[in-house]
Amino acid sequence: VVSSVVSRAFLGDHPAFEVPTYTLVSAWEIILYIIMGVCIGVIAVVFTRTLDVVEDFFDDLSVANWTKPAIGGLLLGILAIFYPQVLADGYETISITLNGQLAVGLLIVLVLAKLIATTLTLGSGNSGGIFAPALFMGAVAGGAFGILVNYLFPEITASPGAYALVGMAAMVAGATHAK
Repeated sequence: VVSSVVSRAFLGDHPAFEVPTYTLVSAWEIILYIIMGVCIGVIAVVFTRTLDVVEDFFDDLSVANWTKPAIGGLLLGILAIFYPQVLADGYETISITLNGQLAVGLLIVLVLAKLIATTLTLGSGNSGGIFAPALFMGAVAGGAFGILVNYLFPEITASPGAYALVGMAAMVAGATHAK
């Protein structure tokens, strides 16, 4: 509560994301959300297992401990040259995705790129968290799914941004092992 009051005092009283209004277009859409939830659940499992593998890799690496974060940072920097969206919290990319303004190909690539970026960062001993990357991966995975189902079933599906929003919740739940 205190952090919320302090941040609102300094940054203003506004949400992190401006989310357009979405509605359920058809009851059939529930089936598509369930399928997407399963797909994002798989991504969450891949993410957590990849993080474990990368952490083990850096733990077993035969170099001075102080060089491990530097190696992770270097690899992250190389990735970020091609996909700068993976840096920081990615809130700008999430906002763009919620508004359906990114191409499906880029969204799919960004899921993998953010997974790699986050596991390199955390696995090498650099500072970071799971929450914002999970929001990012969920948004771009959900947005990609939304574009595909909107193309296949335009009469019964909401805009891709709605799927991005639900994808964010699904990925956070999966990555944090929420019950």
